[in-house]
Amino acid sequence: MKQTRYTVTLLAAMIAAALAQVQAATPEHAASTATTRAASDATAQSTSTPDTQAKKKTRDKKKQSESFTELQAVTVTPLRQSLESAQSIKRDARMVVDSVVAEDIGKLPDNTVADALQRVTGVQVAQGFTGETSTVVVRGLPNVVTTLNGREIFNAGGRQFSFQDLPATAVSALKVYKTTDAQMVTGGIAGTVDIRTFRPFDFKGRKIAATLTGVHQKYGGHTDPTASLLVSNRWKTADHGEFGALLNMGITTMHYDYNAAFVDDNLTRVLTDGSGNPVRTSNGNLIVGPNSFGANYNTGWRKRPEANYALQWKPNDSTEMYLEGMYTWLSEKYDQPFYGTVPVNVVTPTQVTAGAPCFPIGLTSSPYAGQTICPLSGAQFNGNFYAFTSTQAHQDWGHNSQNAFGIKWHGENLTLSSDLSHNASSYENDNFVVDQFMDAYNTPLSFNYNAPNSFNFPGNPQLDPSRFYLNGLYQQWNNNKATQTAWRGDGNYYFGGNFVSSLDFGLRYADTEVKATGASLGMGPPGGAYLADGSPNPANNVYNLFGDSYFCQIPRIPVVPDGAITGCYDYLKNNADALRTYYGLPTGKLPAQKGQYFNIGEKTLSAYAQINYANELFGIPYDGLIGVRVEKVKRNLNAYTFDTASSLYSPIGLNTDETNVLPNATFNLHFTDQLQMRLSAGKTIQYPAFGQLNPSLTLSPATANTIATGGGGNPNLQPTKSNSYDATLEWYFSDVGSVTGGVFYHDITGYIENYTFEENINGTNYLISGPKSAGKGHLDGVELAYTQFFSFLPGAWSGLGVQANYTYIDSQLKTPSQIDDGFVTTSFQNVSKNNYNLVLMYEKYGFSARLAYNYRSRYPEFFLAASSVLGNNAQMYDEPANMLDLSLSYDVNKHLTVVLNATNLNHANFHSYAGPGTGLPQDYRYQDRSVGLGVRLKL
Repeated sequence: MKQTRYTVTLLAAMIAAALAQVQAATPEHAASTATTRAASDATAQSTSTPDTQAKKKTRDKKKQSESFTELQAVTVTPLRQSLESAQSIKRDARMVVDSVVAEDIGKLPDNTVADALQRVTGVQVAQGFTGETSTVVVRGLPNVVTTLNGREIFNAGGRQFSFQDLPATAVSALKVYKTTDAQMVTGGIAGTVDIRTFRPFDFKGRKIAATLTGVHQKYGGHTDPTASLLVSNRWKTADHGEFGALLNMGITTMHYDYNAAFVDDNLTRVLTDGSGNPVRTSNGNLIVGPNSFGANYNTGWRKRPEANYALQWKPNDSTEMYLEGMYTWLSEKYDQPFYGTVPVNVVTPTQVTAGAPCFPIGLTSSPYAGQTICPLSGAQFNGNFYAFTSTQAHQDWGHNSQNAFGIKWHGENLTLSSDLSHNASSYENDNFVVDQFMDAYNTPLSFNYNAPNSFNFPGNPQLDPSRFYLNGLYQQWNNNKATQTAWRGDGNYYFGGNFVSSLDFGLRYADTEVKATGASLGMGPPGGAYLADGSPNPANNVYNLFGDSYFCQIPRIPVVPDGAITGCYDYLKNNADALRTYYGLPTGKLPAQKGQYFNIGEKTLSAYAQINYANELFGIPYDGLIGVRVEKVKRNLNAYTFDTASSLYSPIGLNTDETNVLPNATFNLHFTDQLQMRLSAGKTIQYPAFGQLNPSLTLSPATANTIATGGGGNPNLQPTKSNSYDATLEWYFSDVGSVTGGVFYHDITGYIENYTFEENINGTNYLISGPKSAGKGHLDGVELAYTQFFSFLPGAWSGLGVQANYTYIDSQLKTPSQIDDGFVTTSFQNVSKNNYNLVLMYEKYGFSARLAYNYRSRYPEFFLAASSVLGNNAQMYDEPANMLDLSLSYDVNKHLTVVLNATNLNHANFHSYAGPGTGLPQDYRYQDRSVGLGVRLKL
């Protein structure tokens, strides 16, 4: 925390310098400053008081007067305007908030909402296995509540929204609230991300805008279209006020090819020969034996259509009514083949070499505990051992929708609003898997491994169809559905007092229901995979059964250049019933199983009150708010529990209720028009995800590439709670120029993390995963940000600009030990200590450019299996792909713009390692590169 202390000292010095400026300021300036700051809306439902409106108008008029000369020389271009809007939101907000504002209709800085969020100070993202950003964390925490125009929105089965479901063309702004106030929807200890869509009253009159872009993925090998169309208009009538209507539609499509080579260093052991004797180095050290070696390929195609609409009616100056909604859909098909082998401790390795660093075995139950062991850096395995290919044929589909009706009214001192909304979400995944293995009994295999992730089979037997024999067939489907009907009423009463200026108050009621169903089943081939003598069952030779049409080539990657063959996606999907019949299974979809069912109903009633205050302290204006939100939650759960001894499911019904009191306070001190300080404190809460509350245990048999696994939830999980504190110092030296710094501290109890342990159930060893509540912890850090356009430079240089931000995060958490011997102290998972963004910008003469680099340091992802030779509750660490992206555009005229986007210019890839060093590699994932060329049209 030395870095945190240094930054606090720096902030103190800046405050002292600011106070010196204030003392030198004229009384007129100080009085003017007191009238130029007021509390701004916290969310789409926040109310605006008369004093807020008056102060904002005063500030805006002053700003226009002071900036008139400069504006004659500097054209307000889309990029500058978006940064100015984001800066205004941050400066005028009642809380700590950062934003990304669309540069133009359909133009966020990045191709997707999730990618755009990574440009926000303190926000980190990560890609999943299907070629897109799928994880968003704020200040190291994934516990974020998502709102759409101020209303809660979430995906089926969880409490968070998948940002990748919403195309960037639908969004006008993204606001990341890092502190809270009483008006805001609860549910995120990390903060709130509010997604703003366009409304017809956002525009002066008729507006038509369209985009069309072709995006080419290097590994995906296709150029896919992305398109959007927005049509909006507003009309004034003599007798019925003003009407507005907007329709925005879009679609994104993508072929992707996301591939990885892996060494399974999650499950490790001591390397032995074929007789169980340990293999040692020349100086007597032991050597790590990875569980397996292999490659995982993810090749697919997805489309995401989207539509949102908004109707607004303003019958008079004091009343506005609206009806708006949003729909997204997902359709995805992807092939996930695996290719690998499990030779360790089956045959005696030769040509063994060991790497570094070596370490003492930390697994106390090991007979070699405490002895020095070194990573395996190379070996050859010869003989009869298991080698396989496998195809997982996935098909996903789902939707999200939200519709809302509301009314807003304001009088002289009273403002009221009402909003009724309905959310619906669904998601289904269907997976059909067939494994096959190579004959190593009649013709022994030879396998070479070279660290960190390269391997091959000499002679390429993995390309010979006649060498493969059927192993297991596995099928699974899951369906999740969620609905929520919510109403909220908000108000503000303006007192106009010298200290307490107004009172915010409101109620919210939400009725949520989440359902999950599914099934899974694994089956070995008829007659068994092997005969009694250990040879492959000849009746299950794949080539003799299905011929060449069954096989497809697995993609080649640099570290596994020879590739392999496996079952084709289309063959498995088109012949699923025939394959089921061959395995002796019923045709068609599996019937739903008790172990994957749960139904949770949740009713939430909230009430809040919050005072807004403002005055002066030694001639320095200040303002802020003090509030409290009281929330009562009633939850009923229906599911099934699993008895591992009898393997029977029993129904369970559980009803719970709880009441939480969430206070908050903010103090904003305005040294000058340009320099201000914020102090904020509040209590926040995160309820467990619905799936984490499911008490059942779902078991999956071993497949060609995984051991038997299981997973379940815990109905007794308690909410995660945080007492959060923030302090910022913000200097706004121009319309698009600022330097801001801040420190934050979260005191967290009951943080929920996923844990993995091994358990023997009816003679089978399963790797079981599930959520547990950890003990107390804290997360603290520093944020620094700088933005400036160098408008003072001569000529073409005046179009140059820079954005830079940095976040340092330190954390500690008491968490249950992997071997159930108490608690251990570790850092939070998925938290990078060092994070920064560097953006070089240019905008002039109709030309706009952004070159952006995003960096986050390595972070722990999950605890290794308890049997890992590392022991000591070791974790898997990820080194993310830190990418350089480029965005270019040129205005052909006022109606037409040509755009060019490119991602991952620096060929960054993802790495993961078992333990804190790099000696035990896990994944090497190839991040794709993309280039997009398109046009934007405005009328």
